[in-house]
Amino acid sequence: MRSGAARISSVPARAQWPPAYRPGHPGPAVQRQIVAAPGRQVAIQAKFTRSQPKHYPNLNPAAAVPVDTGEIFHVSEFFDHYRLRRGRNIFVPNMKYIFIRTTTGEILAHPRFRHPALAQGEPVLYAGEMYFNNGTLEWWSNGSGNYRPDAGYADQADLPMEQFFSFEDILRGRHKQNR
Repeated sequence: MRSGAARISSVPARAQWPPAYRPGHPGPAVQRQIVAAPGRQVAIQAKFTRSQPKHYPNLNPAAAVPVDTGEIFHVSEFFDHYRLRRGRNIFVPNMKYIFIRTTTGEILAHPRFRHPALAQGEPVLYAGEMYFNNGTLEWWSNGSGNYRPDAGYADQADLPMEQFFSFEDILRGRHKQNR
């Protein structure tokens, strides 16, 4: 062997299989694997990546009843507090709301309308429930029976992750602990 040449081991590398699918798991981040065979050049292969957002379809088309879109609130953040806008009026939220994040990135909410009615039956980036106390977001969850978003994709809601609780945690009352 010449000096300065890279030594390639004759022991084959362990096969790198993709991880098993687990519901609710966000999936692996971008990983690069170096693959080299004796006498061949090194190639870099990209493994799984989460570069595209996950869209959630409406699982119950009958629930997409038409509603007056003028009654739906648009949620916006205002100096670590939230405001709801409907037309020209701005409200300070102070109760539980059902929300969706549309594929265009807008967060829509209403206290009574179901998720498919808010989304008009269209796919969404995320859906769930949020609870406000005088404009402060106390908690939010992935509680939606029509869209069933994964907790692993909660970052798609573009809401503070420290206030996120899975729907199961809400049912168990964990969102009320340590408050």
